[in-house]
Amino acid sequence: MKGAFIGGRDALSRLAGGFTSAGLELTAFCPDGAAGTAPLPRGLRLLGSAEELFSEPGLAFAAVSLPAGRAAAVIELALKRGLHAVCEPPFCASTTGFEALRAAGAEAGRSVFPLQPWERSPVLRALEKALDRGLAGDINYACVQELVVGPPPAEPAAALWRPLSLLLSCARRPPVAVAARNPAGPAAALHAHFNGADGFAHVAFNAAEARLKISVSGTNGRLEADGGLLRLDVRGAPREDVEFADGPGAARPEWLAAELSDFRKEMEGASPRGSGLRNARYCVKLIRNALYSASVKSAAVPL
Repeated sequence: MKGAFIGGRDALSRLAGGFTSAGLELTAFCPDGAAGTAPLPRGLRLLGSAEELFSEPGLAFAAVSLPAGRAAAVIELALKRGLHAVCEPPFCASTTGFEALRAAGAEAGRSVFPLQPWERSPVLRALEKALDRGLAGDINYACVQELVVGPPPAEPAAALWRPLSLLLSCARRPPVAVAARNPAGPAAALHAHFNGADGFAHVAFNAAEARLKISVSGTNGRLEADGGLLRLDVRGAPREDVEFADGPGAARPEWLAAELSDFRKEMEGASPRGSGLRNARYCVKLIRNALYSASVKSAAVPL
């Protein structure tokens, strides 16, 4: 299955191997955003615009790696050209834009699939299974803390998407309000209000080392993923620590390949379309309202 890629050279270089491993071939490329210095894979046809790119014959999908403010329009164009779309989040800056994408995908009978390879990490898979089994009971608290070695990105959504997606996966219910401090700064803090639960996300930049820590508490106990370590402290069972080789921040190439394999299944009709979007709408809404909350002295903003 052939596809076209629009984005920076470095993003293309980082993702190209995953496409190959999933049996997907990138045949055309439109450079956009930061030029980058990574070498291009051989055999790519270079084109100057999204319109030219998505008019290439024989394409099945478009791969998009652009800032959220520009990605949505490009994805919508690809869908209208009859292509499936796989994109690096954040890919949308508003819930209106998100619903427009979902409607365009439904009308064209095509998939919109966000790449979230960290969800493939063994420790997060184990945490998800523990939550599925109800080990923590009724969830009343969740917290995601991420330490990033580099500086904050130019676009706040690029830093907030992963911790908020993880927070939603842990809380397992829709948020009703959000309060935020410094969502675009060196230390972003968000308090998401859920019916019967509180969720917190904290992202700090220029850290000494990268780290991702997730804590979930409920009426039956507490679960914690800290790097590659999963801690289980639940009622009626001895405390248990399970150690995995990699934490969710490791970005293993096989996790990306597995994500793209699921994208291929959606394209082929072997999996229901839209399954990858389960938390995307609320991620978009939380990020947008967090920026507004910070502008009004961190007041809680209803969703």
